[in-house]
Amino acid sequence: MTDVAMTDAGAANPPPDVASLPADLPPDVLTKQQLDTLRHQIAAFSTLAQQHLILTQQTAEELKPGAGRSASVAAIASSLGVTLHAPMSVTHGSGPVYSKDGTKGSGQRWTPTAEQLARLEELFATGMGTPSGELRTRITDELVRLGPINEANVYNWFQNKKARVKKKALEDAAAGRR
Repeated sequence: MTDVAMTDAGAANPPPDVASLPADLPPDVLTKQQLDTLRHQIAAFSTLAQQHLILTQQTAEELKPGAGRSASVAAIASSLGVTLHAPMSVTHGSGPVYSKDGTKGSGQRWTPTAEQLARLEELFATGMGTPSGELRTRITDELVRLGPINEANVYNWFQNKKARVKKKALEDAAAGRR
């Protein structure tokens, strides 16, 4: 929230001067002007939330096969200052969880091929921790020839492998103390 209240006409009203408030006013009580401003802000937020909900529902409907973009969605999006893009095509199968541009894919889990898994295990055995961005890109480029994979899959595989190795070491150490 800002310190400047907006009127219905859109003009800014400066907040009341603290010196103009009564001296005996408890600090946890809003002035009439502050309460009025709060009511306007709540009403505006409620309207925006309703428009956002409608936009989200309409967009979900448009993502269904054979659906076209409605004028109501475009109008609501325009009023919110949102730019709508063409719906993403959703692929199914054992594709990556995330595409290269970071958008969510089909939601299917990534299952590494035997060759990908062998290569990842080989890289991990060399003492490699979680690879840096550039190295992760090179590994992904190598493994994509063996099946569907992306950088997020490589990153997550190394993170999970480190966690499994650490857990096993802790379990082994605890078993050795018994």
